[in-house]
Amino acid sequence: MNDTPQHIKELQLKIWLSKSPAERLKRFLEDNSALFLAWKAAKIADEKAPDLPSATNKTDQ
Repeated sequence: MNDTPQHIKELQLKIWLSKSPAERLKRFLEDNSALFLAWKAAKIADEKAPDLPSATNKTDQ
């Protein structure tokens, strides 16, 4: 996606780089962990969801 203006990207980078390496690593690990938990939750929800019939696989009865 390219909906973020360049000056905002530059500000975000400046803020990110102003943090210590340890703080950036901690943030990365926390975000990564949250992402994997969200994927796991989505997978479980998908497995529990009933299968919806496909529009192309309908048979007339």
